[in-house]
Amino acid sequence: MQVWDRLIAAGRPHGIRAGGYRALESLRIEKGYRYFGSDLTASDTPYEGGVGFCVAKDKAGFIGAGALARARGAGPRRRLRTLLVGEAGYLRLYGGEAVRLDGEVIGRVRSCAYAFTLGRNVALASVPATLGEGAAVEVEVLGEAVGAEVAADVLYDPENLRLTV
Repeated sequence: MQVWDRLIAAGRPHGIRAGGYRALESLRIEKGYRYFGSDLTASDTPYEGGVGFCVAKDKAGFIGAGALARARGAGPRRRLRTLLVGEAGYLRLYGGEAVRLDGEVIGRVRSCAYAFTLGRNVALASVPATLGEGAAVEVEVLGEAVGAEVAADVLYDPENLRLTV
């Protein structure tokens, strides 16, 4: 505890506050940051995961270059999208919840959190790529259909003005 106490005391004049895993999960989803293994899997292309901007299109000759070029040319069939789930107030989302459109399951929540800076529940879900921003869907939360809306990939600071190095 001595190290913790000293860190907190030293940071107090700078506004330091403790933040746990749930806060970090919330912040990364608000910024549109993805986790490999839950949000992105080996069966997703970068274009389906919303990280196609990370792919250098001028490089070739590596394993998978042909498959990646074909995936880019075909466009994504599915897309990892950000959902605003419900209204203000915490919901018990855990991940794996069904995402429905007109009663039909069209995807599953891969990650979720209560977004503290937005005051809303947010989720990342793989849904058909044709579903754009503003589309209304439902997320099944503990057996209850809760309204949700497809939102922008980055909900907080999309211009990256608040990042520091």
